[in-house]
Amino acid sequence: MNDDIAGLIRRIVEDGETAVYREVVDRFAEQAFGVAFSILGNREDARDITQDAFVKAYRALPSLRERSKFAPWLKRIVADLSKNSLRDGRRRRAAHTAAVQHAAEATEGPLARVEERETDDAVYGHIQALPERHRTVIIMKFLEGMRYEEIASFLGISPRSAKTLSLEAKRLLLVRLKKQGIATPATLRARNA
Repeated sequence: MNDDIAGLIRRIVEDGETAVYREVVDRFAEQAFGVAFSILGNREDARDITQDAFVKAYRALPSLRERSKFAPWLKRIVADLSKNSLRDGRRRRAAHTAAVQHAAEATEGPLARVEERETDDAVYGHIQALPERHRTVIIMKFLEGMRYEEIASFLGISPRSAKTLSLEAKRLLLVRLKKQGIATPATLRARNA
């Protein structure tokens, strides 16, 4: 696959086949989104950062020396943009606020929806408090439903290590949730790690 991506990048940079970049985007979009979401915790912001990262990567392709290392290079771009976004405070959790307001105004069980959202926010807060590697694997495995092979490829580890890391992250999160008296979310119960 590394030779394949190097060939695609060569076609883009050296042969001027810019349309080929769509194939690169399709191949790495899910991984890039996973990195952004693991840092930002907000789907809309993660989508925005993912798009920004692909634009930035496209512009910088001629400077990429080791073309076979595109995936880790792209992940660094996504992570840097995500962290800068958080640090600068430009991205807010507007979607969260709108959802809570909508739930409160809805006529069917507004209190239940607000309570459910509060529980989701508490779980999200505990996920965000995990070390970055654990947080990333929790989001990839349990929220995004990625397979161990995909996680392994993304993190640059073996599938067995990805499974071990996933189990470790899940245990760590469940201990934290139990200490706070928060019920195990369905996503963690439904998928066997």
